[in-house]
Amino acid sequence: MKQLLGRDRSVRLTVNGRLQARAAAILEKAVKGAAVDKGAIVVVDPETGALLASATYPFKGAMSQTENAGEDEKHAPYLLDRARYGTYPPGSSFKLVTAAAALQSGRHLDATYTCRRLPDGRVGNWVRGWGRPIRDDIQDRSPHGDVDMRKGLIVSCNAFFAQLGTYVVGAEALRRTADQFGIQAASPNTAIRLRDSLPQASYGQGQVTASPLQMARVAASIANDGVFRPTHWILGAPNEARRVFDAGAAQQLGEFMREVVVRGTGRRLSALSIPVAGKTGTAERRNARSHAWFVGFAPYGNAKRRVAFAVLVENGGYGGQSAASAAGELVEAVAELGLVQQ
Repeated sequence: MKQLLGRDRSVRLTVNGRLQARAAAILEKAVKGAAVDKGAIVVVDPETGALLASATYPFKGAMSQTENAGEDEKHAPYLLDRARYGTYPPGSSFKLVTAAAALQSGRHLDATYTCRRLPDGRVGNWVRGWGRPIRDDIQDRSPHGDVDMRKGLIVSCNAFFAQLGTYVVGAEALRRTADQFGIQAASPNTAIRLRDSLPQASYGQGQVTASPLQMARVAASIANDGVFRPTHWILGAPNEARRVFDAGAAQQLGEFMREVVVRGTGRRLSALSIPVAGKTGTAERRNARSHAWFVGFAPYGNAKRRVAFAVLVENGGYGGQSAASAAGELVEAVAELGLVQQ
């Protein structure tokens, strides 16, 4: 009994306190800089699955401004853990999932599709069997031409991924790949239901919803050569690894993500001293400003220790701006704290 009563009951978290504080400050700056009021950041260790930081804004500490309001709805924005439990359309960050599913099929290198000028002046293309065209981001003013997967990720071409997902991947393979990370591709989450919006789902729209943590898991699995480590935030928690796609596919995706940063939609981060691999996301919403995403990992290339992360700025607009800038500051903070090693 004495041994039982005297045992250590301490709960030790994987969260790094200094990184948590830095991440919260970076997020607040990004949200306010975008003139919005909500967002989330999550950072994980790809090799172990340990949660290193998880910040949401507004945070519970801000409740002092409204805690006497007496109405639950005024408290709600401060109580939601957006990093883990907020669900959002992931936009183009989800193209990593579609690309992974295509790479698993083994037919990706031969898949080249066209992005052209549409009659309304936008760029995109039609998908066979769907009456409405797929349009690329309104900031894409010139057609991308003939696009393969590498270029499709670098320039973030919706038309390419809509065709790739429909013609090569298919509803069941896309649903299954997304499900590996807990991402819901349709509602209800079945291949039959997904077929109704497969072109849109293939570039992260339609009924696809994901949390920042789930998108960080995608980046972490790519960084970890296709091996997924379940996320945990208590030291010593059971943590069995599983392979979600082969190492070759993960390495290819990592290479494409690096090119996104060097010469694509994420080039805002190209000058960082720590090489970043990432993917932007601009998740469109009806009658509202788009959500801004950036997901990725660092350092890219040979490294003894990496981090993977996701940044979301709700209604933050273009992912290559507010979310990417916050991601850059986050990587610099991680490096300063010695949490990565090349």
